Amino acid sequence: MSSIAEIENAIENLPPPQVDELAGWLAVLRAKRTAAPPLESWLQHARGAARLGETTAKIMALTRGEE
Repeated sequence: MSSIAEIENAIENLPPPQVDELAGWLAVLRAKRTAAPPLESWLQHARGAARLGETTAKIMALTRGEE
């Protein structure tokens, strides 16, 4: 199959269960292609996790056991 028209024609001739299977596959493919890279995903999750008024230096000191 070399064109969208050929693909569309083939899809129109699929039985409903296979159309559903194809739709699911396309949804997974779209999600994979639009997913954030791992670091960006982590940053999105971590944003806002710090407490208001806390400085990075203080938090780093706590993680090092300096306080």
